Amino acid sequence: MKKLALLLVAVMLVSCCSFAMAEEKKTEISYTSWALAEEKLVPIYGGAADAFMADNPDVVVDYSRTNPYGDYLTQLKKDASAGTAPYVAHIKAEWLPELLELGVVKDIKPYISPEVIADYTEATIAAVSDGDRMVAMPWFGNSYALYVNKALMAQAGIETMPATWEELIEDAKKISALGDDIYGLAIPNSNGVEAGEGYNILPVLWAYGAEWNKFTSEESIKAFSLIKELIDEGVSTTVGNSFKDLRRLFGEGKIGFYWDLEATISTAASAASNEEEFYKNFAAIEIPGTKAYAINHFLVVLDNTPDEVMPAVGRFLEYMTDAKVIDIYYKGGQGKVSGRASVNPKVFVDVSATTQAYVDAMTHANPLPIDIHFMQLESKVVDALTMLAQGSSAEDAAAALQEAFDEAYED
Repeated sequence: MKKLALLLVAVMLVSCCSFAMAEEKKTEISYTSWALAEEKLVPIYGGAADAFMADNPDVVVDYSRTNPYGDYLTQLKKDASAGTAPYVAHIKAEWLPELLELGVVKDIKPYISPEVIADYTEATIAAVSDGDRMVAMPWFGNSYALYVNKALMAQAGIETMPATWEELIEDAKKISALGDDIYGLAIPNSNGVEAGEGYNILPVLWAYGAEWNKFTSEESIKAFSLIKELIDEGVSTTVGNSFKDLRRLFGEGKIGFYWDLEATISTAASAASNEEEFYKNFAAIEIPGTKAYAINHFLVVLDNTPDEVMPAVGRFLEYMTDAKVIDIYYKGGQGKVSGRASVNPKVFVDVSATTQAYVDAMTHANPLPIDIHFMQLESKVVDALTMLAQGSSAEDAAAALQEAFDEAYED
């Protein structure tokens, strides 16, 4: 009996030791996103990492380190330069050139399966390539669609959704005629009151066939002339033109049309006196007669990541871009569309008309014109828009903007 008891104790000790060894063998990786600094988004962004760990019990993902959006990139570059950054970082596509210039990004190509790489378009892979290296994992994209206030359309006698750019401008003018505090088409940063993302005017440029860096062309002058006309005639708001304020004004029923993200519809609704009525009068459509722009998001692996954990990191990257995670974001109302061809048909099935508008917009959207000067120069667009709001001509504003671009690219 004693021998049996000793045998059982020995077996238990071996089992415990084996369990402890299994625990010790878990690979630890770290991951960060600015979204993790927002309490309401932790169940979504952290939840995606939790789902990975549940399906990959041999890996532990630490997502405790983060910074708010305003400080995120600056701190990430500092940490990456010091070799202390989290291994995997969520970035916007336009930030990649800066990280490449710092030389802090690791090649992930050896750790991503050829099948997953083939799931992306050649253009998408080219956007994350540096020579033979794959320096980022395309994750998801946000595109913009046109918010529509159907109640204001009805009051203005408009019976059908605008189908062309010309119809959109015509309808916007009809809506603005409803009152001095009613705006037909609000263009973010159209008066430059607050610093912001100048690329919000891209749909206007593209409506006239203009190119991002050719601001003195005939097409660009038409686009800037329209913006000035909308401001001067009160069709576009010249107060509270940040996205934050436009969402409030739209929720209050004072804007007929403007483009924004799917994830922020609820923010606009919260400004309404009656949310049920807001959603009854709300619609989203692709921006007619032009294209939306895609805010693409990547996952990068910083150079301080040890080689021995890279196989686990590769699994994490593939998982985060696959259908289960995109579905988590979809159900969380984040409006994320995958860059992988096989993923979206699995996630976006029998969706609402609003969600479908965003999925379609992402399909047709143009990427941002990203290069090393992008972050500096898009703010110069806001300066040009400020000139328009303060009375400068379209030609003068465009010339000043072109001069800023030419100086940057000469350096």
